[in-house]
Amino acid sequence: MWFDAYTLRKRTHLRRISHYWQNLVGRPGELPAANRGFHVVSLYAAVLTAVMIPLNIYLGLWAIVTMLAVTLMLLVTMFLLARYRGMHRLGLAIYSLFSYVLVIYTFMYNGGSAGPALYFLLLTYQLLAAFTSKRLQAVWTALHLVLPVALLVLERIRPAIVRVHYDSDGSRFIDLVTSFPIVIIGILAATNYLRKGYERERAAAEERARQIEMQNRQIVSQNRQLQAANREKIELISILGHDLRNPLHAITGTLQILVSEELPNEKRKKIKDDLLLAARNTADLLENVLSWVSAQIKGISPLFTWVEPDVIIERVLGVQRYIASKKGIRIVHGAKAGIKVHSDADMLELIVRNLVNNALKFTPNQGTITLSVSEDVPQRNCTIAVRDDGVGMTDEDVKAIFSGSVQSTYGTDSEKGIGLGLFLCRELTHRLGGRIWAESELGKGSVFFVSLPLYDPGRPSHESDASGRQTSHA
Repeated sequence: MWFDAYTLRKRTHLRRISHYWQNLVGRPGELPAANRGFHVVSLYAAVLTAVMIPLNIYLGLWAIVTMLAVTLMLLVTMFLLARYRGMHRLGLAIYSLFSYVLVIYTFMYNGGSAGPALYFLLLTYQLLAAFTSKRLQAVWTALHLVLPVALLVLERIRPAIVRVHYDSDGSRFIDLVTSFPIVIIGILAATNYLRKGYERERAAAEERARQIEMQNRQIVSQNRQLQAANREKIELISILGHDLRNPLHAITGTLQILVSEELPNEKRKKIKDDLLLAARNTADLLENVLSWVSAQIKGISPLFTWVEPDVIIERVLGVQRYIASKKGIRIVHGAKAGIKVHSDADMLELIVRNLVNNALKFTPNQGTITLSVSEDVPQRNCTIAVRDDGVGMTDEDVKAIFSGSVQSTYGTDSEKGIGLGLFLCRELTHRLGGRIWAESELGKGSVFFVSLPLYDPGRPSHESDASGRQTSHA
């Protein structure tokens, strides 16, 4: 327990120190990285200078002590101007010029090449190269190459101008031993700060790169989807042009025969029945296409209310029984009355009509289609089932029927379709908050299920009459 309390206090103190430090040098979102780096370097240089003052007092180097004291005041003034007045360029220029003056003075009055002056030139070069523009880096590099060579040559030619204030070799040893670590620590501190800034920028750049990559992937995926959608639409238009043109030509051609020729009543009646069937199939195809186009352009927003599925089914069968009678198909309506679902009456009618049409299309003559409605009160849902004893499907066909693939298909009596009806059923069922699926066995028929939520009287709904027909539309 005491260890946890100690760790907590330690973390609290570290957070406070970090908070004070950021307030002192500037926060990342407050100032540019170069300005904050200059503040850090100024503080590091001030601390190192302050550490060197008592050391030189101990060694008796009073001229150096005076120079270091002036340097410390200059560093503090430079930091205040840069941090609180925004004069970073002026502060950096003063720092660079004064660093040369300090190195030259230390070299002349602190033993020349025998002293630590030239060590500090390495520290000043690192700081200037790190925080000045690329244009000035060449200038500082040239100066840092010329200045030490010039001082060493001057010492070589006129050694008398270099003063040695060490009392003994021991004092020189102490000065060198302490000055060199100070330079190393200063370089290490500045390097660590620069490295942390680099790592932060690299992490930010990597994060931006990841975001850009994700956006690129999304754009590529959206482009693929758009291309696929465009291909489907072009294919749909092409197939529609073929599948609508042929029955319309057949209808107009048959009507011309009826108008221009005298036919027996029995044959005339059969032609009229065939015309009516073709016209209804073409009308159903057009209605599915218009519903699909409406969904693509403006979307379909359901107007939820309570709907009785058995009433919807009976309304659909009122039209579809004629088509069933032409193929000798028996339709069994075993839906339970009184069940109410939370749905849109028009959408549900379109779903049921497409499922019945699909069953009629693939059920052979003299077949049977059965419609049923069941409710699961504990699960709060209702299931509508449309079963036929038609040609059936393979497992691959069952997986593909709701995909929206557009292609011409033919029923058992050569009925035309383009595969859009079942795709619409899936889309509308999802918008109604339901689920649609199919079970089939090749040669033995298929059954399509639509599951919808039961009506909850506590849920807000729009008014509707008892038949489920909405009285108002959005």
